[in-house]
Amino acid sequence: MGRRACLDMICYFSFCQKTLTFSICILSLVLSCVIGDVIVEQSHISATEGQSSDVTLKCIVTSNHEPVVNWLFNMKIEIDESPIFTSKYTLSMTPESSTRRAYKLRIRQINRLDQGNYECKVTIKKDEFKQVITLTVGYLKKNPSVDCNLFKSSGRFNNLSGARTSNTTKILILSCKADIGLNIEANCMTSKSGNGQMVPLHSENKTQSSATVDVDYSYPVNVSGLDGWRFWCVVGNPMIPEPVNCSTSMLVKPQAKIMKVNERRVNCTSTTTPYPSDVSFRWKVCPNSKKNTTDVDQDNDSCEILNETSSFLTLTAEMGSGVILHCQIKNEVCISHASLIITDAVDERVPHHQSWIKWVIGSLVVVLSIGVVAAMVVKKSEMRTFLQRSGKKRTESTTDKTTTDASQMPLYATPNKNNNKGATHRSSLNTRYEMHAPDPVYHVLEK
Repeated sequence: MGRRACLDMICYFSFCQKTLTFSICILSLVLSCVIGDVIVEQSHISATEGQSSDVTLKCIVTSNHEPVVNWLFNMKIEIDESPIFTSKYTLSMTPESSTRRAYKLRIRQINRLDQGNYECKVTIKKDEFKQVITLTVGYLKKNPSVDCNLFKSSGRFNNLSGARTSNTTKILILSCKADIGLNIEANCMTSKSGNGQMVPLHSENKTQSSATVDVDYSYPVNVSGLDGWRFWCVVGNPMIPEPVNCSTSMLVKPQAKIMKVNERRVNCTSTTTPYPSDVSFRWKVCPNSKKNTTDVDQDNDSCEILNETSSFLTLTAEMGSGVILHCQIKNEVCISHASLIITDAVDERVPHHQSWIKWVIGSLVVVLSIGVVAAMVVKKSEMRTFLQRSGKKRTESTTDKTTTDASQMPLYATPNKNNNKGATHRSSLNTRYEMHAPDPVYHVLEK
């Protein structure tokens, strides 16, 4: 903490040996030393917006020389007595002894913008001393809130110490998340209510150190047998007029009931909406006896546990007749049972009416398939006839046209055999023809 600077100590000591007595030398040595020491009473100060109106930072300087003290906010803004700072800050100095002085910085009307680091910078001749005071300002949000949920626990706990419990104890985690503000302490409580009573469970103080991260506190709770109960998360603070709270949904146990879907299939359902909603199913078949009717939650050697974990079950002939079918629905709150007496053995053969229906459906499918094939054959035959007729008409039309052109030609044509040089590459359609008149007919007239 302290620091001592001695100037020209070696020179003064040598001078004393040559010119003065030893006592005078010691006095000169002491006077030639500059003592400097800077301390702060608190390196961290916490305040709350709207609750603490003013805060005073104190920097104590020990020196036999007059020091120069400056206050800096966040290492860059120098606070002085100019008008821009006087409305917010007050600088003062109080002597505590001849070499000890208390330099104070008073901050009025603390708010969240005043949070930061305040540096007390002391200069004694050419030496500098620094001390930093951190001011943390907490504030309460305008609308504080809390959220709560129940989750399954990865382990089974009896209390906060983490002691293991039996498998019959159903432990869930009550998770509470509160968003109340920044750097503000809150009392976080958990409780449960039911049957007209409120039972406190746990209480602890938490501080929200981030404006974006909620205060998270969790507590393991035993929900076994608490049908109709609910759990609460409560957050309180002296600045909050009324504690903020929330509750989980009401715990509801399942109510099992077996319903027949058809002659070979049954469904185990709950007449209530259980909470927690994650339930499991279990089936077993027992002989029809009074013990198996009353002690439905007890397994004995006469009962057979079925390898089925869904709500639906398909009956088989192996179950036999005169047996009791038990269904179990379980959640963390409670286990519920339902029973159904099977008087007749299940006939796994296909019923007569079902066989008749299948025969009718099969016949319809066959008839429909034959109809589709016949339609395709007829369509193909019609298309072939149409194409044949179209080709015949086209041939007749071409023949008639050729005959008509030949009958109307007054002259006959013969190829020009003398004019075909160099034209061997032409097709027959391009062969040149020379038209001739018919030879004259002479008649002899007898006199």
